[in-house]
Amino acid sequence: MVATSFLSCSKSNGSTNENDKSEAITTPVADVSTCILSYQSKMDQLLPLEVIQKHYTGDMSKAKKNYNFRPEAKKHDKDTYEYTWESGRSQKMKLMGRDMDVPTPNRIGLRWLGSDLFMITGKATPLESFKAFYRNASAAEKEAAFKKAGETLKEKGYDAKTTETATNMAKELSADDIIFKEVSGIGEAASWRIKDKELTVLVGKITFQIVVDISTNDEENLSIAKKLAQEVLNKCK
Repeated sequence: MVATSFLSCSKSNGSTNENDKSEAITTPVADVSTCILSYQSKMDQLLPLEVIQKHYTGDMSKAKKNYNFRPEAKKHDKDTYEYTWESGRSQKMKLMGRDMDVPTPNRIGLRWLGSDLFMITGKATPLESFKAFYRNASAAEKEAAFKKAGETLKEKGYDAKTTETATNMAKELSADDIIFKEVSGIGEAASWRIKDKELTVLVGKITFQIVVDISTNDEENLSIAKKLAQEVLNKCK
């Protein structure tokens, strides 16, 4: 892993281009990741409401702050912090063969700060592991994964009907071929989880996730997520 990385460039949109290289900030990755980890138990200070409202100018007067804080220090990498409020939007979901309209609240926040889950891929570097984890699997890879999951359920003693039902539900939930969208110009690497509206950003050996779901226009969600991710990085530059 290189000792430094260009983590920040343009303060307006968090992207890097040929015209603003002079504003690029070379920051030791270890220092940035250490700083980010120092906010693991106080995520609302790393991305406070006033910073969110710099980039999202809609009405948040009825937004509710939800901070899922685990008391065990070693589990803070799975904490979640977000603001939610009614949107009037809904999304169609297909479960057990039925189409359902599910209410979709507006959500903006920060989660899984410091997570290294992507490292389970076991590649030579964190960057390689990140790219292997946050990628779109082929149909053959999915089928192999479902088969293995089914075999595991059987080994655990689940009957054939339960195993088949669970496998079919998993297939329905992962029916889309495109789950992740690679995002450039943020951190060392970044990936947008399209359905969940989460931008995962790699810094050194850790990641953090920005959640933005405020529009049916996914480009608008992603644009705000990138700006908020850059705010997190700027706080630790």
